[in-house]
Amino acid sequence: MTFTVTHDPANSAACLTHTGPVDADEIKASRLELKDVANAQTVRGALINITDATIAAEPVEIIENVQGLVDDLHPGTKLGFVGRLEDQEIVSMIVATVAHSTGRRVGQFHALEKALCWIRLDWEAAAACDCLPITE
Repeated sequence: MTFTVTHDPANSAACLTHTGPVDADEIKASRLELKDVANAQTVRGALINITDATIAAEPVEIIENVQGLVDDLHPGTKLGFVGRLEDQEIVSMIVATVAHSTGRRVGQFHALEKALCWIRLDWEAAAACDCLPITE
């Protein structure tokens, strides 16, 4: 499995980075580790970076795991996805499905720094910095 989970105290974020091929087993293992770091550090948000990954899991498997992650995070914790432009259609579906079904703040981004800014700041400050998600 090729993923790392880190705590970014400057942005109050738990960050998951996938590289290479990512299957359903890796998605589940990584979401559990991301949840553990996010909840232990009481972060404002969790970030999933798939810019250097190729997702091999089925969309329903991805949605189930993202839903499980959101359900396991402390209330109010944001969840951001950063992906390549060509992956945004799939990311949009995941974000829209999970945000609608959970009522949680889930957003998608093309740029890592914008995602971290959105996690770190409240809505008004993120809007002033042009750090709002593509989809909220």
